[in-house]
Amino acid sequence: MSRRSLPAFLSGFASLVWAGVSAPAQAIELELSPRVCTLSAQDESCDTVVTAQWRSPQDESLCLLIVGQPQVRRCWEQHSEGTYTVRLVFERDLLVELRDLQLQQVLASEAIAVIREALRLRRKRRQPWDILP
Repeated sequence: MSRRSLPAFLSGFASLVWAGVSAPAQAIELELSPRVCTLSAQDESCDTVVTAQWRSPQDESLCLLIVGQPQVRRCWEQHSEGTYTVRLVFERDLLVELRDLQLQQVLASEAIAVIREALRLRRKRRQPWDILP
Protein backbone atom coordinates (compact mmCIF):
# COMPACT_ATOMS: atom_id res chain seq x y z
CA MET A 1 0.00 0.00 0.00
CA SER A 2 1.48 3.35 -0.98
CA ARG A 3 1.70 6.34 1.31
CA ARG A 4 -0.87 8.22 -0.77
CA SER A 5 -3.53 5.50 -0.51
CA LEU A 6 -3.16 5.11 3.27
CA PRO A 7 -5.26 8.23 4.15
CA ALA A 8 -7.97 7.13 1.70
CA PHE A 9 -7.93 3.63 3.19
CA LEU A 10 -8.17 4.99 6.75
CA SER A 11 -10.96 7.35 5.77
CA GLY A 12 -12.92 4.52 4.12
CA PHE A 13 -12.27 2.22 7.08
CA ALA A 14 -13.44 4.89 9.55
CA SER A 15 -16.67 5.44 7.64
CA LEU A 16 -17.34 1.67 7.62
CA VAL A 17 -16.78 1.53 11.37
CA TRP A 18 -19.10 4.51 11.97
CA ALA A 19 -21.73 3.05 9.66
CA GLY A 20 -21.72 -0.11 11.78
CA VAL A 21 -22.24 1.87 14.97
CA SER A 22 -25.88 2.81 15.19
CA ALA A 23 -27.42 5.27 17.55
CA PRO A 24 -29.10 3.66 20.53
CA ALA A 25 -32.59 2.48 19.68
CA GLN A 26 -35.28 4.77 20.96
CA ALA A 27 -37.17 3.08 23.71
CA ILE A 28 -40.84 2.26 23.59
CA GLU A 29 -42.78 4.64 25.84
CA LEU A 30 -45.39 3.14 28.15
CA GLU A 31 -47.74 5.28 30.24
CA LEU A 32 -50.25 4.06 32.81
CA SER A 33 -53.22 5.80 34.31
CA PRO A 34 -53.66 5.93 37.24
CA ARG A 35 -50.06 5.81 38.48
CA VAL A 36 -51.03 5.37 42.14
CA CYS A 37 -53.94 3.74 43.97
CA THR A 38 -54.46 4.98 47.52
CA LEU A 39 -56.42 2.72 49.85
CA SER A 40 -58.22 4.07 52.90
CA ALA A 41 -58.12 2.15 56.16
CA GLN A 42 -61.39 0.41 55.21
CA ASP A 43 -60.33 -0.59 51.67
CA GLU A 44 -58.77 -3.97 51.01
CA SER A 45 -58.13 -3.61 47.28
CA CYS A 46 -58.05 -1.17 44.41
CA ASP A 47 -61.00 -1.40 42.07
CA THR A 48 -60.23 0.91 39.17
CA VAL A 49 -60.11 1.32 35.42
CA VAL A 50 -56.51 1.11 34.19
CA THR A 51 -55.45 2.61 30.88
CA ALA A 52 -52.13 1.61 29.32
CA GLN A 53 -50.89 3.65 26.38
CA TRP A 54 -47.70 2.96 24.42
CA ARG A 55 -45.87 4.46 21.46
CA SER A 56 -42.76 3.67 19.49
CA PRO A 57 -40.81 5.52 16.79
CA GLN A 58 -41.23 2.48 14.51
CA ASP A 59 -43.79 -0.27 13.98
CA GLU A 60 -43.61 -3.01 16.61
CA SER A 61 -45.24 -6.38 17.20
CA LEU A 62 -45.79 -6.76 20.92
CA CYS A 63 -48.13 -7.80 23.72
CA LEU A 64 -49.23 -5.96 26.83
CA LEU A 65 -49.38 -8.15 29.94
CA ILE A 66 -50.36 -7.49 33.50
CA VAL A 67 -48.14 -9.54 35.80
CA GLY A 68 -50.18 -11.79 38.08
CA GLN A 69 -53.32 -11.43 35.95
CA PRO A 70 -52.83 -13.91 33.08
CA GLN A 71 -56.34 -13.31 31.71
CA VAL A 72 -55.32 -9.75 30.78
CA ARG A 73 -53.35 -9.67 27.53
CA ARG A 74 -53.58 -7.51 24.41
CA CYS A 75 -51.30 -7.90 21.38
CA TRP A 76 -50.58 -5.68 18.39
CA GLU A 77 -48.76 -6.57 15.15
CA GLN A 78 -46.87 -3.89 13.25
CA HIS A 79 -48.21 -0.85 15.10
CA SER A 80 -46.38 2.23 16.38
CA GLU A 81 -48.87 2.95 19.17
CA GLY A 82 -51.68 1.38 21.10
CA THR A 83 -54.10 1.85 23.97
CA TYR A 84 -55.72 -0.73 26.24
CA THR A 85 -58.29 -0.04 28.95
CA VAL A 86 -59.47 -2.61 31.49
CA ARG A 87 -61.18 -2.61 34.91
CA LEU A 88 -58.99 -4.35 37.51
CA VAL A 89 -59.10 -5.27 41.17
CA PHE A 90 -55.72 -5.66 42.90
CA GLU A 91 -54.25 -5.53 46.42
CA ARG A 92 -50.54 -5.01 45.67
CA ASP A 93 -48.48 -2.95 43.25
CA LEU A 94 -49.48 -3.79 39.69
CA LEU A 95 -46.77 -4.37 37.07
CA VAL A 96 -47.64 -3.82 33.39
CA GLU A 97 -45.20 -5.07 30.74
CA LEU A 98 -44.86 -4.76 26.98
CA ARG A 99 -43.20 -7.90 25.59
CA ASP A 100 -42.34 -9.33 22.19
CA LEU A 101 -44.94 -11.64 20.60
CA GLN A 102 -43.16 -14.73 21.97
CA LEU A 103 -43.40 -13.16 25.46
CA GLN A 104 -39.66 -13.70 25.99
CA GLN A 105 -38.30 -10.15 26.13
CA VAL A 106 -39.61 -7.24 28.19
CA LEU A 107 -39.53 -4.12 26.00
CA ALA A 108 -41.01 -1.68 28.54
CA SER A 109 -42.64 -1.85 31.96
CA GLU A 110 -44.39 0.45 34.40
CA ALA A 111 -46.07 -0.05 37.76
CA ILE A 112 -49.10 1.25 39.58
CA ALA A 113 -48.18 1.72 43.24
CA VAL A 114 -50.65 0.76 45.95
CA ILE A 115 -50.41 3.03 48.96
CA ARG A 116 -52.20 2.13 52.15
CA GLU A 117 -53.28 5.04 54.28
CA ALA A 118 -51.93 4.62 57.77
CA LEU A 119 -54.32 4.88 60.66
CA ARG A 120 -53.60 8.08 62.40
CA LEU A 121 -54.33 7.80 66.06
CA ARG A 122 -54.16 11.29 67.35
CA ARG A 123 -54.93 12.28 70.85
CA LYS A 124 -56.68 15.56 71.09
CA ARG A 125 -54.75 17.93 73.19
CA ARG A 126 -56.54 20.23 75.47
CA GLN A 127 -55.52 23.78 75.32
CA PRO A 128 -54.16 24.98 78.64
CA TRP A 129 -56.95 27.51 78.89
CA ASP A 130 -59.71 24.87 78.63
CA ILE A 131 -61.41 24.45 81.95
CA LEU A 132 -63.50 21.43 82.69
CA PRO A 133 -66.63 21.94 84.77
